[in-house]
Amino acid sequence: ASWLKSNETLKFDNQRICLEQLERNSSITIKKSVRNDTGKYKLVLTNSSGTIESEAQVVVLDRPLAPGGPFEPEEVRAHRIKMKWKRPPDDGGCEITGYALERMDEETGRWIPSGEVGPDETSFDFKGLTPNKKYKFRVKAINKEGESEPLETTDAILAKNPYDPPSPPSQPVIDDYDNKSVSLKWKRPPSDGGRPITHYVVEIKDKFSPTWSEVAKTEDPTPECKVEGLKEKM
Repeated sequence: ASWLKSNETLKFDNQRICLEQLERNSSITIKKSVRNDTGKYKLVLTNSSGTIESEAQVVVLDRPLAPGGPFEPEEVRAHRIKMKWKRPPDDGGCEITGYALERMDEETGRWIPSGEVGPDETSFDFKGLTPNKKYKFRVKAINKEGESEPLETTDAILAKNPYDPPSPPSQPVIDDYDNKSVSLKWKRPPSDGGRPITHYVVEIKDKFSPTWSEVAKTEDPTPECKVEGLKEKM
């Protein structure tokens, strides 16, 4: 009797692959099997009258391999970063059931679970980040045998908007006033931070109060505003 796998005669050794042949049966034992042992096994029996053979498909189950790279950002914002990856090249012989995501603040060096997604998802939105901090991310594939080794970002990613806040506008000046309102004008900021100015917020406080509060908002980027509802002699 001889055993073959994928048309190659198996080489038996006492360490891992053992063949036992008795008068009425024959068996093969593969110790410490690995995914590479998966394949079609053929038993060939030969005597002086001829040859007969039988085949069996063997699947060795294991944890999946790590998800495929590159593991890279799809969108970066100050409070969230969306990462994407590819399915693992080997699912371990059984279906992928999902992916587990973790993040690490570079300052703490501690990995924190961020969530899980289903088997058909290959992206994840890491939310609740602290602006201007650097983070690393990693993802693991999961099947019924367990979790894969993680796929990790090579470099830390800065949580930052692709644009900056605008610089301050000029000091507002009084263009006109009466006993209940005031009209203000100012100059546009020298820098819009890379995005068009949408509007301005006007705040007010009593002369002796330390607290500012919003009192008006412009409807467009025109640098002027009329504030109404003021108290006379205040």
